[in-house]
Amino acid sequence: MPAAVRYTDISRHTPSRDAAIRAVAARQRDLITRAQLSGLGVGPAAVARRVSDGMLRRLFRGVYAVSAAPLPREARWLAAVFACGEGAGISLFAAGTHLGVSRFRSPVIDVLSPRRRALEGVRVHFCRTLDPGAITVVRGIPVTRFARLIVDFADVLTPHQLANVLHQGAFKGLVPPDIPVAPGRRGAKTLRKAFELHRSGSAGTRSTAEDVFLTLGLPEPLVNVVYLGFEVDFRWPDARVAVEIDGPHHGRSYDRNADARRDEVLVAAGYTVLRFSDADVQARGPDVARRVRAALRESRSESRTRPGSPAPAARRW
Repeated sequence: MPAAVRYTDISRHTPSRDAAIRAVAARQRDLITRAQLSGLGVGPAAVARRVSDGMLRRLFRGVYAVSAAPLPREARWLAAVFACGEGAGISLFAAGTHLGVSRFRSPVIDVLSPRRRALEGVRVHFCRTLDPGAITVVRGIPVTRFARLIVDFADVLTPHQLANVLHQGAFKGLVPPDIPVAPGRRGAKTLRKAFELHRSGSAGTRSTAEDVFLTLGLPEPLVNVVYLGFEVDFRWPDARVAVEIDGPHHGRSYDRNADARRDEVLVAAGYTVLRFSDADVQARGPDVARRVRAALRESRSESRTRPGSPAPAARRW
C-alpha cells in the first residue's frame, strides 16, 4: 500500500541511522565509505538520497564526506587512501609531510596502492607485490613506512635532498641501520649516496636556494656539516672557503649576531667566508658561482701562504 511504502522509505533516513553514519565518520576525519554505509544498512538508493539532501558529499567513487566544509589536508589524504582500497597508503610528498621528515610539498596526493586506480588530484603508484608491512598507520592515516619512503624518494630527490630526509628521520629514530634493498629501482645510487652523506654528518640541503647552489657546477663541498660548533652551509676544507646562504630570517637581530659569531670563528680558523642571500643564488646563480670559484682559486694559490698575503675574511655579497 502507498502509505506503507512511503513509511518504509522514510524510515531509512531516520535520525538514528544518520547519527550512526556521523559516529563512524567522526572516527575517520568526517569520512565514510560505501562499504561502511552498507554495513550500517544504508543501500545505494539511500546513499543517493543523502547526497541529494546534502548530508553526504561524494569525494571519490565510494568515498563520502559527512561535512559541507572544505576538507583539511589530512582528510583529503585519507579520502584518497580510501578510494584506493585496502592495503593502500599515502606516499612520497604527502607521507614525508605526515611523518614530519620532509620539506617537500606537492599539490597532488601520492598514494602507494596494490591496485590500479585513476583518481582526480591523486597520483596512484601501483605496486602489484606491495608488502603489507610497507604500510603503517600514523594518526589514523595509512602511510608508507620510513624505510619504504626513502626508497621511493630516491627516485625523485637528489642525494643531498634525501640526506636531509634521513637527517629529519634520525630525530624520530626512523632511519634503518642498513640501506634498504632497492633492486631495479632507478634511485638505488641516490639512496646509497644519501646514506653516505648522512653517515658523514651532513644534514643535506635545507632549502630550495641550497638545492640551486649545488647545481652551479662548483666542486662538491661538505653540506651542512658541523664544524667548530657550527653547522656550515657549504665548506671546502682543502681551500678553507665557506659559503653561507641567508634566508629572510637572517635579517633578525638574533640571527645577525649568530652569523657574525660564526664568521668570526671561521675566519679565525683561516677560512674565507662568503655570504649570499636566497635571491642572489636563485636569480644570479652564475655570478655567485664566479665569486665562489674566485675565492677557491685565491685560497689555493701560493700567495696565500707567503708573508704579506691577504688575511681571510667574511664577505657579504
